[in-house]
Parts: sequence; C-alpha cells; structure tokens
Amino acid sequence: MKKKTTEKTRINLLPTKDKNRIAKNRKRMVIFSIIIAYIIIIFLLDLASVLSNNSKRTYISELNQRLNVLKTKNILNETFESAIDNRKNLLKIIKNKILVIDSLKNLKVAWNRKISEIVDASPSGVWMSGLTLQKGVIVINGNSVSLSGISTYIDNLKKTGLFTKINLEGANRKIIGGNIFYSFSLKAVLNIQNLNFKSKK
Repeated sequence: MKKKTTEKTRINLLPTKDKNRIAKNRKRMVIFSIIIAYIIIIFLLDLASVLSNNSKRTYISELNQRLNVLKTKNILNETFESAIDNRKNLLKIIKNKILVIDSLKNLKVAWNRKISEIVDASPSGVWMSGLTLQKGVIVINGNSVSLSGISTYIDNLKKTGLFTKINLEGANRKIIGGNIFYSFSLKAVLNIQNLNFKSKK
C-alpha cells in the first residue's frame, strides 16, 4: 500500500499593501540600526582620540615641567659657577695688589729733597706758586719777572736729572701795580730711574 504524504501549504492572508509596508519598515530598521551603530563607532573613536590626546598633552606638560626644572638647575649652576669664578678672579687681583703694595712699602722717595731741588733750580726773579704730581707727571706753576728767567729755570730743571721731558705749557704777561711779570706752567715727566728709591729702616 502507498503511504499518503501530507504537504503543508502556507497561506499569507495579509494584503499586498501591508506586505510592502512591513518590508519597508524592516529596511528602515536595518538602515536605522546601521546608522546608530556607525554613530556609536564614530563617538567611540572620537572619545578614544580625545582621551589619547589628553594623555599626550599631560605627558608633554610633564616633560615641559621637567625641562623647566632642568633649565632652572642649569641656570643656577651657571650662576654659582660664574660667582665662584668672579670670586677667584677678585681674590687674584687683590693678592696681586697686596704684593705690589707690600713691595712699595719697602721703598720710599725723599720727596722733600726732590722738591727742594726743584725750588733751588729757580734762578733769581723766578718763584714757584704751585706743584702737583699725577701719574708720574709734575705740573709746576710759577711766576717770573722775565721770559729769559723761565728759559733759565727750564734749563736748570733739566740739569737736576729728575725729569725725562719738560714742556712749557703757557706763559701769560701780567701787570700789577705797574710791575710786569709772567705767570707760567710747566709739565715735567719724572725720571723714575733717577728718583733714588731707598729702603725703609
């Protein structure tokens, strides 16, 4: 005997419009889901990028702080080293000056004798009115009743050997109480080798 096979038949009772509407709704849901998923992915990517950037900024900020600390330390070290070098140089200068002073303390010049020689060199009718010493140059101010007296005085000063060079800076004619005389100024360079330094006792 042959067995009878039963076949199931589905019958769609929905109208065609409803079918199309359901199909469209499904497509919309799929598209909407894709869009939502895309938005979420983009949001997550942006969030990850923001977090990464913040982390990098924090790291860079820390590096900058460390760099500033190192720069400050270097500046302080350079300042200290410069101060130490300046102190060493200052000490050297002071020591050298002390040595010079100590060496000069052992020497003296009998200036009273030298001035006496300058005064004694003046001929009759010539007299000194002032004398200044600065950096090895003596300025002699004086008066003379004649120009020839000034010339004689210069010659006499040269003979003392106290000076290497004597210049007449100026001579002015003056009349006081009917008397004529000349005020003059001499510049004389000291002869250091002929000052006769003597040791202190």
